[in-house]
Amino acid sequence: MFDITTDAQNTAIVHVQGKIIGNTVVQFRTEIEQQLQNGNNKLIIDLKNVPLLDSTALGVIIVTLQILQRSGGKLVLLNPQKAVTSILEVTRLTSILEVYETEEAALNAFS
Repeated sequence: MFDITTDAQNTAIVHVQGKIIGNTVVQFRTEIEQQLQNGNNKLIIDLKNVPLLDSTALGVIIVTLQILQRSGGKLVLLNPQKAVTSILEVTRLTSILEVYETEEAALNAFS
């Protein structure tokens, strides 16, 4: 469900596969917490293979954003599918979250 890669600038990319709803939110939260505990303060959440996420998953993303902002880190989202983009727009989270269409653009956000 999760695959983590790290680029040369030590930015962790969390590649998520499948819906982030119900029980999978717990796994998602655990994976994100693990990245924070490992000292990764630059995170990209790759949503290109996520057709749906629920409000609890949004909560995990927002809490992570707040933690990273307080510690001088940063969180960006990568390539959300149309349904996920709609959720982000309806909840107005696009006003506080940086969303990029390509991995290169997302990585450049940390430069």
